[in-house]
Amino acid sequence: MVFWHDEVFTALRVTGHLGDQVAAQLFTGEPIAASAILQYQTFAPGSTFADTWRSLIDHPEHPPLFYLLGWVWVKVFGTSVTAFRSLSALISTVTFLALPGLAWELFAIREAAILAPLLFAVSPVHLLYAQEARQYALWTLVTVLATWALRRAVRLQRWRAWGTYAVCLSLTFYTSVLSLTIVMAHGIYGLLVLSQRQRHRFVLAIAAAGLLFMPWLLVMALNRQQWQSATDWTTVVSYPLDVLVKLWGLHFTAVFFDPNLPLEHPYSWLVPPLFVLLLLGILLSLLRSLSKESSVLVLTLVLVPTVCILGGDWVRGSVLSRNTRYFMPALIGCLVAMAGWLGLQYQYRRRAVLWGVALLLGLGLTSSWAILQAPAWWSKGFNYHNRTIAAAINEWPQPTVLTQAHETTLGNVISLSYYLAPETTWVITQSPELPQVPTAGQTVLLFEPTEQLLAQFACLPEALPVPGGLFRVACEAGDRSTGRLPSSQS
Repeated sequence: MVFWHDEVFTALRVTGHLGDQVAAQLFTGEPIAASAILQYQTFAPGSTFADTWRSLIDHPEHPPLFYLLGWVWVKVFGTSVTAFRSLSALISTVTFLALPGLAWELFAIREAAILAPLLFAVSPVHLLYAQEARQYALWTLVTVLATWALRRAVRLQRWRAWGTYAVCLSLTFYTSVLSLTIVMAHGIYGLLVLSQRQRHRFVLAIAAAGLLFMPWLLVMALNRQQWQSATDWTTVVSYPLDVLVKLWGLHFTAVFFDPNLPLEHPYSWLVPPLFVLLLLGILLSLLRSLSKESSVLVLTLVLVPTVCILGGDWVRGSVLSRNTRYFMPALIGCLVAMAGWLGLQYQYRRRAVLWGVALLLGLGLTSSWAILQAPAWWSKGFNYHNRTIAAAINEWPQPTVLTQAHETTLGNVISLSYYLAPETTWVITQSPELPQVPTAGQTVLLFEPTEQLLAQFACLPEALPVPGGLFRVACEAGDRSTGRLPSSQS
């Protein structure tokens, strides 16, 4: 599956490169081979841990835990795509092993403890992030560990157990700043369920977790401008409400089934609402059937992060809620809730539950098989078509690909370079003015050209039949006779 923009930036940070510096070196209008661009996905000669730490501080909106683990991992196993992604696969394996413990703490039902890891193993959304070099598989794991540790601390009422919870909760902070939604979920659980004495220890544990996170909070405070600049994208893009509503439902259906259909497909507006209603019914059933200590924790883990993300978008005018990855705590809560409900129902309706489990496992396996065979999935965002684009570029002998830099150009160009012939030449310019480059004997292609860049040519470049904005230059600027850019050799 395509190694996309966000994974490219994971590799940049882990290997100690600063995005702005890399862009300054590449966006010069000078020709550079695709193979040379990939040097920024590995450690530079003489690179040290200090370079990686500097790159992490430059993006304080991403806490460092996953990237530090990644640094250790690729130092041992290398910087190939497989190496970068295998860390997430290993983390997801640990989640698979940890889920029975969480399910047992919550439900004390053997069938639930068996079903939780089985459902996780075939979950499409968790498979997607188990093979992506991003922190979301780790976020799922630390959410499971923190919730398990909380339930265990409430049951045991020992200071050591509360200390374990504090450490696990701090790990969620060091994985994602959105872990504040986990604290809110646990906090509401504490207010509704815990006794006065338990609340005292609970508050102390949260305070301890906050103290453990203070070093990175200081980094965020000292680098506030970088943090704000890096998150501006959440408020500069808007989506129609009907599109967002479809996406909200699809986030949750992807836990069990994901056909990767277009938003315009009837599935997108018919199935997700029905599933959300089913999920709400399951949560209410758990609330009626289980003790408050168990049911309320599951309920808050699903609902509170969801409401926080949706409410935050409404207040700030942002669009975080369009991204499935920001719902990971709620999605693992959804899976655990389903396992608990099925385990509970198994005691009374064995045959029906077995058929239901078979259906869920079948849907999950079908989706997972499709994901494993696909060159891209919806999770790859605007790089969905990169392999198709790269294949189209590779059909031309020794092409020169010209593009004008914009917000996502760096990640996009590096992503494409993984799949281009090594001799393919990139020319990346900051302005719409055509650079002077040698092009003798080469085909010139335009990738995602702006209107200003297209206007430089006397004839309109030919749009190639691939998605993503790829054009072939049929004539020079002001000259209809050739298909080459102005050459520095002329």
